[in-house]
Amino acid sequence: MKQALFTLILLTVSAFACAQHPTLKQRMRRLQEQRHVHFVHDAGLRLERSSPEEPSDSLSLEQALARLFAGTGIEYVIRGRNIVLREGHRRVVSGRVTDTEGEPLIHAAVYVPDSRQGTLTDERGRYVLRLHDGRHRIRTSYVGKEACVKMVQVTGDTTLHFTMGDNATLEPVTIDGRRDAALLTTQTGKHMLTADDIRTEFSLLSSPDLVKTLQRISGVAGGIEATSGLYVHGGSGDENLFLLDGSPLYHTNHSLGLFSAFNADIIKQATFYKSGFPARYSGRVSSVTDIRTRDGDPHRLKGSFSLGLIDGRVQLEGPLVKGRTSFNVALRRSWLDLLLRPALALVNSGNGHDGEKYTFDYAFHDLNARITHRLNGEGDILWLSVYSGHDRYGLRDKSVWGRYVTDSRNRFRWGNANVTLGADLHLSPALTANFALLGVYSRSHHDADEDDRYHDDANFIRRFSLDVRHNRTLLYDLGGKADFAWMPSAGHHIRFGTQFVRHTFRPQTVTQAFYYGDPSEQVDTTHVETRNHTSSCELTIYAEDEISLSPRWTVNAGCSYTLLKVKSRTYHLIDPRLALKHQLTDDASLKFSYTHMSQSVHRIASTFLELPTDFWVPTTAGIRPTRSDQLACGAYVRPGKLWSVSLEAFYKHTVHLLQYRNWTGLQPPAARWDKDVTEGKGRALGLELDADYRTPRVTATLAYTLSWSKRRFPELYAGWFADQFDNRHKLNITARYALTGRVTVYAAWTLRSGNRATLPVAYVPQPQMPGEPDNFEAGFVYDRPNNFRLPAYHRLDVGANFSHTTRRGFERIWNVSIYNAYCHLNTMYIRVKPQPDGTFTARSKGFIPLIPSVSYTLKF
Repeated sequence: MKQALFTLILLTVSAFACAQHPTLKQRMRRLQEQRHVHFVHDAGLRLERSSPEEPSDSLSLEQALARLFAGTGIEYVIRGRNIVLREGHRRVVSGRVTDTEGEPLIHAAVYVPDSRQGTLTDERGRYVLRLHDGRHRIRTSYVGKEACVKMVQVTGDTTLHFTMGDNATLEPVTIDGRRDAALLTTQTGKHMLTADDIRTEFSLLSSPDLVKTLQRISGVAGGIEATSGLYVHGGSGDENLFLLDGSPLYHTNHSLGLFSAFNADIIKQATFYKSGFPARYSGRVSSVTDIRTRDGDPHRLKGSFSLGLIDGRVQLEGPLVKGRTSFNVALRRSWLDLLLRPALALVNSGNGHDGEKYTFDYAFHDLNARITHRLNGEGDILWLSVYSGHDRYGLRDKSVWGRYVTDSRNRFRWGNANVTLGADLHLSPALTANFALLGVYSRSHHDADEDDRYHDDANFIRRFSLDVRHNRTLLYDLGGKADFAWMPSAGHHIRFGTQFVRHTFRPQTVTQAFYYGDPSEQVDTTHVETRNHTSSCELTIYAEDEISLSPRWTVNAGCSYTLLKVKSRTYHLIDPRLALKHQLTDDASLKFSYTHMSQSVHRIASTFLELPTDFWVPTTAGIRPTRSDQLACGAYVRPGKLWSVSLEAFYKHTVHLLQYRNWTGLQPPAARWDKDVTEGKGRALGLELDADYRTPRVTATLAYTLSWSKRRFPELYAGWFADQFDNRHKLNITARYALTGRVTVYAAWTLRSGNRATLPVAYVPQPQMPGEPDNFEAGFVYDRPNNFRLPAYHRLDVGANFSHTTRRGFERIWNVSIYNAYCHLNTMYIRVKPQPDGTFTARSKGFIPLIPSVSYTLKF
């Protein structure tokens, strides 16, 4: 099967290779034979580029030469029978691509059809082209926007801006933006998501979710059902880098993974890499998700309000100084606590004075805020981005039985706070710079106390015991970075920069106190406190160059170097990157990439859920950075205006992975974490097929993955064993159909091989005395980890959006959706039950049924 995977890639490459046009050199040779002329040129002149135009025999020599060299930038002079060729002078054509509100469009495709030059805009919507003197037609495209075409006469360095309107008429040309971007970018494994992509995907409980949208991409596993897990190319959950306006997030989920921490109302675009990482990204070994928020409308006040079953969202944006300074604020909060309080009060009131009384409290919120000040009309800005995400959970169990009172409390609080101050500057037509200062604060608090009291007849406390525990986990990041983009010539787009970050880790600062006795007498007191404090410093320097070797060949070569200082140990991490693209035709390309990645921070967890008891730790003198090498290649084709298809293969090898040896509790201890973990390695390979079909009313996507993922930890098992999320096959199909301009229906179906679980291979009953109850503890015998595959997972989600525009111009949207429409109870875990005869039974358990939801949104 694995051999067939790579054979298929080779066959695909061969098929595409047959579709190339003759080169310019071949057409010159033919013209030379027909017209009896001689071409004189420098040996370095690039003539191997493809040339689709065949000069007609009916044309004069001057006309034939003009058609042959149109858009190539090659100048010619006729001297008798000799035609002298030379490279023409190129000018800088630069500008910005924005929407009608002035919001920059990230990764919009800018294309010159005649010369077959193209590029993508950067994070501020800027583009740079180098064109020869003359008249050129420049076309821009972006998903959901009307394509824009302008003619420009280039006689010197030129500034040309584009403003793209919304896709109001649903013309087929407006859906080419995504396909143009896929063909123009050099990297493999790159996916770009707009805010509309996130909002129009099916969402659990009608709450749009970025991470659950990423789970539908080929090569990505979602982990446990209904959670926002992300396991890319056989990686772990802590191997994914999430950047919010350039600042890393460490807690990326709410509600134990039920929701991700990213509010879709303020997201402008998310760029996801699973291979082919550019050198400007570093710090994780599996994936990068670069999320950019919107600046806010500088001309008018507007916003939205959304109400769902268990959460609500408010977003507001507008000018602070009209035309210059704008703000954008988005707030989301759950109200599960507000819904449960009346129900718990009713239950507790039925217990009277004596009995048990329960108090439960859970809520989460996240706040995004951005202020942008525009320095000029060239895209130079100063900006401030703030994020705050917080979860709180509390459970109290109070029992009153006569004079005895037992009061037990557990409280968790965790989340992030990120602040980034930046400046994006246009230093020259060919040079831009981005500067940023960032601060990150990630925390997790756990407080627990157990209070037992006995009261006498006068209600005085006669005896008590009080156990109080406080657990604090903190992480601070302080740093700054500078990024530059420079286009010195037509064939080079250079990015370089540096970043410095100081990490401070304080995992599990534990304070525990125990009191026991009679208050009227001596009280026994025990007090224990443990502290962990580690810091590290990272200095990263990178450079990459996007080199256009010819109109058909492009290479992105770069390297990242990180100087890591942890206490007395210094690491030098060198990460080379290489990506190569061959543009076979305007509608087909081949790509190859090699990336080496390093990771110096690790999340210590005992489960595959993101829990508040997890903590982050640095690389140490004894724990080396995680390193990965990944190869990827693929073919990308646009068969027509409505279709795009890609086929990618990857191989990834990772070393210095970390895993707990034998801890099974929910709160792994941090006192000696580096002694409790073991190092291992992993490998993964697979084939990924993506197909996209778009018409003005119908959108359909297919993502299929065939993959293998294995790990090896010698201290746990001598050989290789399957990863827990080694899903051999994974298929995601989504469809969306606009019945009318107001009603849209959609469906998403998922099918994948089951996750892995570890089952015992034997059971040895423990000895017991006659008459004692059965003792089934500590009798299981295990062999290889993850030795059993759970049943296949499949689920259908459906939904509909009903929109209406009011007389005041407000838009109202009702969303109705059903999760797991045919109510298939997918296996969550395996329950193993021993039998007295030494055998055991295993039974799969599923819990999540059909879940309907509804939400209401008002845009004003």
